Amino acid sequence: MALFRPLMLRTAFSTSQSICIRYAALRYASTSTSESVVLPRLKDDLKTAMRSKNKPALNVIRALQAEIINASKTAKPIENDGTFYSLVQKQIKAANATIEECNAAKRPDLVEKEQAQLDVLNKYAEDIPKVSQEELNGLIDQAIAGFEEAKRAYGPIMGKVMGAIKGRPHDVEYVQKKIEELVGKK
Repeated sequence: MALFRPLMLRTAFSTSQSICIRYAALRYASTSTSESVVLPRLKDDLKTAMRSKNKPALNVIRALQAEIINASKTAKPIENDGTFYSLVQKQIKAANATIEECNAAKRPDLVEKEQAQLDVLNKYAEDIPKVSQEELNGLIDQAIAGFEEAKRAYGPIMGKVMGAIKGRPHDVEYVQKKIEELVGKK
């Protein structure tokens, strides 16, 4: 019996410790501000694309994962859907530029290939929940109201709005146009 007692104590201690760790992880996860919806799904999407032999989706997902890995080695890693959304938008702009170049070079085969990849990127961009335009309008109005008439400038208002958004996915072009309309870029 003496041989088993330390083993039983070790088992009892490790069980209570794992419960505490699980509780802490659950508590930490429930207080996170921005929940990722699409980013954790990438690995499963990669497996699905491999099984279905979907070349465009496979190429896009691998490129996105490579960008995520490269960004993890920098000061701004991609950890949530907000930063992932900006990566997807960057890839969409690059794909559109490539399509224009292929059209100019009269290469319909490459245009078709890039268009298929662009469709996959657009699907990811649509799946990410974004800040609504109503909420953006409210944040812009609050930011503008915080400044006096003479001190209203594009830069400080944009900074205040971006601080209020806190990295959540949003339509940057809409925010820029709305602030320019209300203030005028100086």
